[in-house]
Amino acid sequence: MIPFENQPPTYWATTLYKDPRRRPKADAPIRDLPQRAAQRFKRAREGICALKHVTEQVVFMGTTWKWVWMYEVAGRKLGYLHPMELSVSGTFVLTEFEERELALSDGLPKPIRGAIRDGAIASGVRWCWVQFPDLDAVDAFVEIVRLKHMLLARPE
Repeated sequence: MIPFENQPPTYWATTLYKDPRRRPKADAPIRDLPQRAAQRFKRAREGICALKHVTEQVVFMGTTWKWVWMYEVAGRKLGYLHPMELSVSGTFVLTEFEERELALSDGLPKPIRGAIRDGAIASGVRWCWVQFPDLDAVDAFVEIVRLKHMLLARPE
């Protein structure tokens, strides 16, 4: 499990879907989360799925993360959504190249800059976690996923 410096210590104990034998439906958090958290999940999900050729999978990521919503383009990871009992958060991963490219972009939102700064490096990528306390944080997360999507879509 990737350690995130900015998470409460018991954060992953509050994962909404815990049973590895019961895969939740892709839209289940919209029904199962409290209204505001459901609205944030829906906005993040719709924003990411609106990007060209993005696939969404609900996957079990082990005993810590449990069930997550994983987004990829051409088999390359864009990000993850984490429905918790009362909230939603997201994780995006950056290679060293992607991190350098994004450092050149003007005005990355504060929650994204903080997530990159605090992100742990494992398996050659930086794992960046973002809480969604409001819709602005959701929009910032969708924007970083959109920027990463653009980087992956560029010809090499």
